[in-house]
Amino acid sequence: MTETAAQAAQRQQMERACAQLLGLIGGITADGHLHDMEIQFLRTWLAGERVASDHWLGRAVSQHLDAVLADGHVTEEERAWLLEKLQSASGAQFAETGCASAETTAAFPADDGPVHFDGKTFCLTGKFLFGSRGQCTAATKAAGAACTDRVTQDTDYLVIGAAGATASWKQASYGAKIDAAMKLKEKGHRILILAEPTWRAALPALPDAQA
Repeated sequence: MTETAAQAAQRQQMERACAQLLGLIGGITADGHLHDMEIQFLRTWLAGERVASDHWLGRAVSQHLDAVLADGHVTEEERAWLLEKLQSASGAQFAETGCASAETTAAFPADDGPVHFDGKTFCLTGKFLFGSRGQCTAATKAAGAACTDRVTQDTDYLVIGAAGATASWKQASYGAKIDAAMKLKEKGHRILILAEPTWRAALPALPDAQA
């Protein structure tokens, strides 16, 4: 399905807003400490940026901020918790290495499972340590599942490759497909977002599987 000009413009606007948000988070957390003014600034910025706040990442950050600021006072425990959440959300290590390792998959809103293949529909995105996209697709189909290039209401699983495809997960198909899956979740659809290791662990042993 070809992307329309309006859809492309909307996607680019969302990508810019997400990049701005991640830039702010990166700057705020760079010294390993969160000041009250920084927390308030981030909350105010999100409240004024509709596009960023409509993105799943913006919504998640807003929820974290609201939880910490609910009583009007930020304890040191809450400050440390929020710092950890923001650092995780920014995916700083992933942006630097291009690799979604076990330590950085927290940057994705990943689910643990359960994972079933027979009769299910998978969407694979990114580059995989398992092998080429064709090999991953073939292994998924051999396990009894169908594969699609887009996230739709019929998609049961979105799988994020662990080898990295771009300088940051927020760009291109990564961000667009994750956002599409998150929106379906919010509407009640039972789609699961999987990191590659979760998909690989559930994959049945096949004679031609790549280790």
